[in-house]
Amino acid sequence: MATEELAWKTLYNQFMFWSIIVGLIVFVWMIYSILRFRQGMVDESTLEKLEPGTFPKERDNLRLETAWVVVPSILVAWLCVLSWTSLYDAWGNPPSDEEAFIVEVTATQWNWAFTYTEPIVIEEVADGLPYPIHLSVSEGTILVSTSTMDVNLTAIWTNGPANGQFNISSGLATQNTIVDLHEMFSLTITDEDGLQVYSYVRYSAQTASSGEVFVPCDRDIKMTMTSERLGEADAVLHALFLPEWGVKEDIVPTIETMIYFHPYETGTFDVVCAEYCGMRHAYMTGQITVVANPDSKLESCGGGA
Repeated sequence: MATEELAWKTLYNQFMFWSIIVGLIVFVWMIYSILRFRQGMVDESTLEKLEPGTFPKERDNLRLETAWVVVPSILVAWLCVLSWTSLYDAWGNPPSDEEAFIVEVTATQWNWAFTYTEPIVIEEVADGLPYPIHLSVSEGTILVSTSTMDVNLTAIWTNGPANGQFNISSGLATQNTIVDLHEMFSLTITDEDGLQVYSYVRYSAQTASSGEVFVPCDRDIKMTMTSERLGEADAVLHALFLPEWGVKEDIVPTIETMIYFHPYETGTFDVVCAEYCGMRHAYMTGQITVVANPDSKLESCGGGA
């Protein structure tokens, strides 16, 4: 488990422990007082007749009053320290634009649009494939290689309006073509039976996707968010909520807001709107997929141990 995630879980456990202690003190005393001094439990004729605004000096107990003020104050102050630490970690210490993977989020009624500010690659290999497949894409060449010459594969690629197909029969295939690295590039490879064994998708900077976004594992992710008008639908208040990481932030018309987090494992997780935004608010959902990051040292992110 990453150091930051372990520290966060420790902080959360401490906060919950001391919250329970404070709650027990308050509620145990409150329940005792309700039951012990309820009507009929005390003979009211034996009680002192106290006058409003006065307190008998002989009933004063400075030690008890001091303890009653100091001990709860220390507990509440400690909870404030824990809360402030987590609040600062979550919202007060954003990653820099140079370090973070930034995604621009546009919320409309009722859809999420995600725009990448730098390229991201999503690769998928069929389970149990006995040989590796390596793909290299440049402005003028698509190069595919395998570790064996005993397979006959078919590659189909698209790049914006361009597309093509070529075979891989000798463990190596080179397709000389113009590749526009400013457009989305995708390539799928199928075997002789027509079964897909490999897929590759590269989203370039400034390309957008609707309802689904891909981010790299083990890297700071920052999302800058705005709300916009779509057709006759007004720009309204939304809130991007990522339950997997417990982060949420309002998206306010005419104001740019921001959210950030750091994923430590790959997978597909929910994106929901947590602010009522109209008739189809409940259907304003999406997916965020954390993809492998070869630069990571975490096995859970597809990197080294």
